[in-house]
Amino acid sequence: MENSRNTNRFSTTDILLVFVAIIWGLNYVVTKISLREMNPLVFNSLRFVIGAVICWIILLLKEKDFRVSKRELVHLLMMGIVAHGINQVAFVYGVSKTSASTASLILAATPMCVAFLASLLKLEKGNNKTIMGIIISFAGVALVVMGAAGGKGVSMESHFGNILIVIATLFWSLYTIMIRLYFKDISIVKVTTYSMTLTAIFFSMISLKPILAASWDTYSSIAWGGVVFSGVFVFGISYILWNIGVRKVGATRTSIYANLPPFISILSGWLILGEVITKTQLMGGMLIIYGLIYASQKNKIGQDEDT
Repeated sequence: MENSRNTNRFSTTDILLVFVAIIWGLNYVVTKISLREMNPLVFNSLRFVIGAVICWIILLLKEKDFRVSKRELVHLLMMGIVAHGINQVAFVYGVSKTSASTASLILAATPMCVAFLASLLKLEKGNNKTIMGIIISFAGVALVVMGAAGGKGVSMESHFGNILIVIATLFWSLYTIMIRLYFKDISIVKVTTYSMTLTAIFFSMISLKPILAASWDTYSSIAWGGVVFSGVFVFGISYILWNIGVRKVGATRTSIYANLPPFISILSGWLILGEVITKTQLMGGMLIIYGLIYASQKNKIGQDEDT
């Protein structure tokens, strides 16, 4: 009963998830700047390694026992490489081939995908507030995309990029569900640390050729700053907070916060890069925020008491 009441109001966990969304929104701009100089696979490998190091530091400071069972290790391997690894490969190459606005709109399907999987696996019961919040938030993302100035033509390369983003969305949804499905009896910090470490190893292996060919001495301090920011905050701290959200307020409600970063990225692009922001996009951002708040409200009738 207590847990269900906690998951039906705006809480400290929601505030932490807003922080995660802001960090991930800023990361669009940071990544864009770093990728002017770095190969995408090299960039991803570096930030995963840094993220894994940060997670290990937090784990060793927080917990005495950092061991996991063989069964847990198998699940962590599945989540870290299959779900997370494929998600990141598809995301990096998908964004490079399609427009950022189209990618944002496709990724906005994440809450619906997570809600479907959670319902299918009988992990969570959807409620009217959450479903309506997802719809409102998705409509806000659509406004953000429609309000974007310009855009590239639809080519075969763009279609391929869109397919990759769909794959990334599916596997990120799978990652979110696996947190809820397999790791009820293991700490979130431990789950995040092991999955991050396994993904870092996976990326380092598939990125070996561009890593060896990289001109390390030509990278600017700004490019390295982007790697450090992304590794420490996006992959290290934010992933732990995201996984805490999945456990405390549920996979479906946590996933709604994935709709906020596109708006944050547009705001940060306007402030940092001088990019254009329109009234329609501002309206869309307000709608996204309203959808998040609406989804976190209690239902007036006590139907959530048994969820």
